Amino acid sequence: MKEKTNSITFKKLTLHKLDWLEWITIGLAIWFVFYPKPYEILLGILLIIPIFGLILNGLHKPSMATLVEISADKEGNDKYDVADFIDIAAYAILVRAFIDYEFESFYSLIIPGTISLTIILIILFVTHKLIEKSTRNKWWIYSSLIFNVSLYSFSGTYAANCTYDYSKPKVFETKILDKRIQKGRKGRKTYYIKVAPWGHHYDNEEISVGSTRYEEMYVGENIKIDLKKGLFNIPWFYIERN
Repeated sequence: MKEKTNSITFKKLTLHKLDWLEWITIGLAIWFVFYPKPYEILLGILLIIPIFGLILNGLHKPSMATLVEISADKEGNDKYDVADFIDIAAYAILVRAFIDYEFESFYSLIIPGTISLTIILIILFVTHKLIEKSTRNKWWIYSSLIFNVSLYSFSGTYAANCTYDYSKPKVFETKILDKRIQKGRKGRKTYYIKVAPWGHHYDNEEISVGSTRYEEMYVGENIKIDLKKGLFNIPWFYIERN
């Protein structure tokens, strides 16, 4: 009887009943976005959670439809919400990657990101069944799931590439030519500095910075930009602090 009870309990835990994992993901994501310390550890956990969740959810080989919650919006149209342990982790990593790192070349992300996406899709298809019967549009379910997995794969690859890159940087000196603040919707502000050409950047360009750094910098100031190779050979750069 005890074995049977344990079996039932384990089944409930693993058969796409992962609310506890979703709440953990939400908590860690908020922590990572608003107070990213310890950065490397938080990022590492958020990178692992979606893979762990997929494997745990797929232990009994459920349909991929179990990873997508479907509800109706105000107009009565279907809304497809992918499991939070995938999409919340993906969005948190994406937000921090945009805040913390500057792309040297977007194209250099294509191959490593695609390799990462392929690995995650293999895990997904190995651990889950295809959708055989559904009263909803199963292709929308597939699309929403693959979109979020892609977002996680590419943002996770880029964030890991920069965060765990311990290569020695190449240092370039340039000058701040201008500063500006761009106001977006809901009063959100984005801070930019315009710098003179540096390295193989042959034109003046704008670089986004945090509000504190923006206030510290002034037009005409000489600054140093560090260019790094990247863990997955995806070059990236950052402005040195004085």
